Amino acid sequence: MTLEELRKGPHLSASSIESYIECSLSYRFSRIDHLKPEFKSDNMEFGSCIHQALADFHQERMTGTILTRDQLQERFIYHWTIRASDNAEIKYSKENSFKSLMEMGKALLETYHDSFSDHHLTVLAIEEPFSFTIEDLPIPIVGVMDLVEEDEQDNIIITDFKSAAKSYTEKEVSKNPQLTIYQMASRYNGYHDRNIILKLDCMIKTKIAQFKRYYTARTRLDEIKAEKKIIRVWKGVTKGVFIPNDTSWKCNECFYKTACNDWYKEEAA
Repeated sequence: MTLEELRKGPHLSASSIESYIECSLSYRFSRIDHLKPEFKSDNMEFGSCIHQALADFHQERMTGTILTRDQLQERFIYHWTIRASDNAEIKYSKENSFKSLMEMGKALLETYHDSFSDHHLTVLAIEEPFSFTIEDLPIPIVGVMDLVEEDEQDNIIITDFKSAAKSYTEKEVSKNPQLTIYQMASRYNGYHDRNIILKLDCMIKTKIAQFKRYYTARTRLDEIKAEKKIIRVWKGVTKGVFIPNDTSWKCNECFYKTACNDWYKEEAA
């Protein structure tokens, strides 16, 4: 099944779980009320185009072809132009523009291409949809893995691509909830008897673009902690517990600022 088909019914995902924990009222506006966002984030649209270009790169690897640096950059230029050119819904931050992000994307992918050394790995899947259930959760968890590979020792390597403003800390990598869900999904979907290696391939949007790779792993205890958190999130959703988090750093750039203000006014009335 495609990701779109998996998303048709009630479900949770890594992003929706994180959204509920960060600000459950924003979760309600997005996932329950299905309100249209007031704008599109330049960084999110940019990140999606980086992902698409990398998906193209690894799709070509499956046929035995390694795109040149210029070809990889051309894939990004194509996706960014289609998505962002003359798109009035995108809200650019002060330091960003369509043109500056075009150049940034090219620079980030140059660092990725120059650092690429995984010719010995076998690509098993790109943009791989998944669905699995856990005990006491009546709906599935769905999502998509950016890249799944196999090395010469039969390890499964699951990669998540990131474009970020700064480097990750060791704690951020070890606690990354998306990677935990990737591991859980892989165990429920055919790789339960394999050693699983998780990694972040991170392109960092500093003045001089950087590429950093972070390896990590998850224990069964990590999975249990995630399961308990996921179940609590679903209980909160089904009981209608939606609390605004107006102390979050994300609040100023929230897609639902007007809806949130209206909610406060309704509660006050």
